[in-house]
Parts: sequence; C-alpha cells; structure tokens
Amino acid sequence: MAFALGCGLTAAAFTFPRRFLNYWLIAPSSGEHHPGYAVLVAGRPLEGVEKNISGLTYSEATKTLFAVTNKPERVIELDLCGKVLRVLPTAFGDDLEAISHVADDLFVIASESGNVIWGARIDRQTREVRPHTTHTLSVTFNGDGNQGIEGLSWDHRGRRLFLANEKNPLQIVEVKGFDRLMLGRPGSLAFAIWRQHPSLGSLAGDVSSISFHERWGSMTLLSHESRRVFRFDPGQDPSLILHLERGRHGLRERVDQPEGLAFGPDGSVIIVAEPNLFYRFDPIRDAGPSGLPGC
Repeated sequence: MAFALGCGLTAAAFTFPRRFLNYWLIAPSSGEHHPGYAVLVAGRPLEGVEKNISGLTYSEATKTLFAVTNKPERVIELDLCGKVLRVLPTAFGDDLEAISHVADDLFVIASESGNVIWGARIDRQTREVRPHTTHTLSVTFNGDGNQGIEGLSWDHRGRRLFLANEKNPLQIVEVKGFDRLMLGRPGSLAFAIWRQHPSLGSLAGDVSSISFHERWGSMTLLSHESRRVFRFDPGQDPSLILHLERGRHGLRERVDQPEGLAFGPDGSVIIVAEPNLFYRFDPIRDAGPSGLPGC
C-alpha cells in the first residue's frame, strides 16, 4: 500500500509491505441476528437529486447530514428525516464517493477516481465547495482488481481518519495527523491498518461506507453486496446491526445498492442508497421506535 501526500507540486510517498495487508474474513455464523431497530423512513426520494448518491456523515455543528454525488459532483445537505436542504456544486474531484465531518465547518471528501482525499469547509454561506488548502492525500492499495476508496470516517475523540478500500483487498486504514495538514499546520502523518481482525470478506463481500461510532468505540461497516450493516468491537466477533432485506426491521422492500451510512444523535441508523433514496432506522425502546417530529 502506498500513500502520497500532495502539497502543491511536492509529494511524499509512504509504502507498507504487502505482508502486513491481510484482509478481514468474518465467519458466516457471526452476528446472525441483531434485533433492536425499526424502519422510520423507507426509501424516501431525495428531492433535487437524480442519481449517484454516496457517502453520508452527521455534523454535530449543524445538526444535519451531508452526502455526495458524482456526475455531477455535488455535496448534499439533508435534515434527519431526509429533506434536502442544499445542493452544492464542487470545484474539485471526479467520482466523489465519501464525506466525513471533522470539526465545526471542516469536512474530508474522497474521490474514488485517483483515490484522493481533500479537506473542505462548508458553512451557511458556502455556495460552491472548494478545497480548503492545496494539501491532499492520495492512496494506492496493493492488490489485484482494486476498487478504490469507498468509505471515510473521522474519529473526533481520537483525531483519526479512517478510510476503507472497497474490496480486493477489503481493508480499513487509520491515518493520524491529516486534520493538522488540512489546516496548513506543521506536523507528520502516521498510518496503520485498523485493528486487524481474523477475517472480513466472505460474509460482507465489499464495503460501501463506514462510520466510527464514538460512543460505542466501534467501527460500523455497510456492505452493498450483502445489504448488511456490521458492528466491530475490539476483541469481539462482529455483530449484525441491520439486514436490509424485505421483511427485516419493517422493510416492505429490500434496500438495493446502499451507499452511505451515518448515525443520528438519537442513535438512529441512517442510510442512503442509489439512485437517490433515504432510509432511517430508529432504536426500538420500551415505548416503541423513537423518531423526530415530522418524519
């Protein structure tokens, strides 16, 4: 695996030996059932978005969600019920795949084409999303048939950026120091393969989005091929949070091509799926599913 740090016309390369890049493989029997969520919003079309929705993140600063699209490249701001608040053009990137909130109005955005990650600021006055600085991070995963970056997630407490390769090999990389770089501050970057697990690919097949759940201290992973959401806890077998098939969690139809995963402040699991669909699953509590007024 190689990492290239772009800064204007200069770059530094970081390479990991192939022998350290073992990918995960989850035993098929792990996490077979995980009750506790019911669908509140099922397949709501996103107004003003025609196709290619991907990535999803929740911003504590605005109490809203952000997603991206490609062809055309856009950043979409949503409320927690799936109402589109803004559609913002971008001045960079091609084939945008993932977005994650870092702090205040700072975000990271990834393009699968070229596997490049940018920092960008998005505030109430933003009319076009532009790179915050000339600093970018380019990633090359070793392996045959690499599919590119499909997921980003920022750990606010640990100040770590997680990025996920779709498959061949399916793996998650941890990067420290990129927030300082985005702000133009001096510092260094540190890279590691995130918590190597005995296995991952046979059950999930691929990864289409990730979200680091800070309250749990767990990584969650959305798989397009298996239509499942998995939870990974340190030292434990993975568990199944959602199975996005008809009849599960109150779904009347299965979720085809899920592409973005985030968690709301109330514990809800929020998913966007191609071409332009919004899903929200709320935890089942003693009084029934929770939800925000108006959903």
